Amino acid sequence: MPVLYAQTSGSQQTNSADFTPIPGLSLALPEGDGLIALVILNLPNPYATGNDYPGGTFAIAVNGTVQPAIASFTYTDQVPPTTNRMPTTLCVGVPLIIGTQTVAAMWQGVRGSTVILDSPATLSVVF
Repeated sequence: MPVLYAQTSGSQQTNSADFTPIPGLSLALPEGDGLIALVILNLPNPYATGNDYPGGTFAIAVNGTVQPAIASFTYTDQVPPTTNRMPTTLCVGVPLIIGTQTVAAMWQGVRGSTVILDSPATLSVVF
């Protein structure tokens, strides 16, 4: 069973209100008419800061198009006294085609918050 894998290194953050790529988390899919690739975005230790119930939203884009399934987290306090880690995982099935496709992990801040990754996050594809 083939597996593709990408991993981040170093701290990263975004406060974008729109989905933007997570640097280092994109992969080219092989051709494969009729097969489904399972794309797994694993963020073991993300957190967010802000003053309006901060949080983050995550998605998978295929050739730049964000897929409908998303994952997100928010804090229950408007201004959290501490920013707990919020492990987040998203799994999306992507039909393979005869042609090239790129999958990319995407993220955005919720209500103006800043989302922070300070430990490795991964994007994996299983066929």
